[in-house]
Amino acid sequence: MPLRTPRRIGTLRTATAAALLALAATLVAPLPLARAADPVTDYCAGQCADILPPGENGNATLADILANKALGTRPAHTMDQLGPYSSLADGYQNLTDSTITSFFNDSSFGVPSGQVASVISPRSDVTITRDKKTGVPHIKGSTRAGTEFGAGYAAAQDRLWLMDLFRHVGRGELSSFAGGAAANRGLEQEFWRQAPYTEADLQSQVDWLANNSGPRGQQALADAQSYVDGINAYITASKNGRYFPGEYVLTGHVDAITNAGTIDPFQLTDLIALASVVGALFGTGGGGEVQSALSLLAAQQKYGVTQGTQVWESFRERDDPEATATVHDGSSFPYAGKPANPQGEALPDPGSVVPEPLVYDATGGATQATTKSLGVLPADLLTNPQRACPTPWWSAARTPRAAIRSPCSARRPATSRHSC
Repeated sequence: MPLRTPRRIGTLRTATAAALLALAATLVAPLPLARAADPVTDYCAGQCADILPPGENGNATLADILANKALGTRPAHTMDQLGPYSSLADGYQNLTDSTITSFFNDSSFGVPSGQVASVISPRSDVTITRDKKTGVPHIKGSTRAGTEFGAGYAAAQDRLWLMDLFRHVGRGELSSFAGGAAANRGLEQEFWRQAPYTEADLQSQVDWLANNSGPRGQQALADAQSYVDGINAYITASKNGRYFPGEYVLTGHVDAITNAGTIDPFQLTDLIALASVVGALFGTGGGGEVQSALSLLAAQQKYGVTQGTQVWESFRERDDPEATATVHDGSSFPYAGKPANPQGEALPDPGSVVPEPLVYDATGGATQATTKSLGVLPADLLTNPQRACPTPWWSAARTPRAAIRSPCSARRPATSRHSC
């Protein structure tokens, strides 16, 4: 969908938009006012830079979403890093030490006093300072627990809806949370093949860390709990203040008028579910031995054993001597090499492999009206490499009449800088 920009609109549309925004404005609380930030020590020595397209801010209140639909406006810092990142595609040849700041942002810790956009203290042992240029949170804690708490709070400020989506994806429960659209069903069913964890499985991983990982494991769990506490503190504050992500209204979890409804608090098991999603997105690989063996048998049947094996070998993910090399200093990175002396060979008998369907009833008792709308995530998120590219547009639809897209949800985790 093309991005919308502010433009002049007719009197009737202006009046309608004003009415919608007036209603939505009563449902959100003002953000904390900026004040001076505490001085900090930066250990980057001017050598750190980063980029987070499309922008740091991945949250949109209901008022933000309505304003985008009516006027084309966007919340701050939702698209301000996409331009420099996109310029890398054509300008990477000019990327040198002296031009890094043309493509990336200075990620030194601490915000100069003249660049402070806001400073908040969600509890007494941590402050979160955001800069004017990109809105990145700089988290400074006087205790370790406070710093972790601040990290969770800032992450929820920037990505609460996204985090909530993915903890449900990690449980195979996206449809029950965000609607039964075909894309939602396809994604959760595809993911369930990768990591079919039950709630007991998730809890057992937390318990194992608690009982078997020694002092460092105990510290990791304490850090994780502080992080989760920060997320939940933001959920409570934003729900009470009515500045939570508007997608919760659009998917029927919270009532726009009465504020009735809930945003479920996070638990340690949610971090395990989120980690399994990250693993499926970036670590999926290997396996498929049976399918590979069937491909070999099919090639041998069509071309003969010798030529068929050569055809099959040409599709293997091994080092390709004809590939263009990017390292020219004589070093190499052998990948998936063939053993010199294989110990054996195992192939299925022709016709003996029968696929077992994993999905028997894709829609259950849902009606067509609840399954024809756009999904909140692409169905092929795990299988299409191009889905790793960031996009600012997400559907937030449970039914077709709620098929409205948030102007600033993003598929990347929030960037933040920490000190304790």
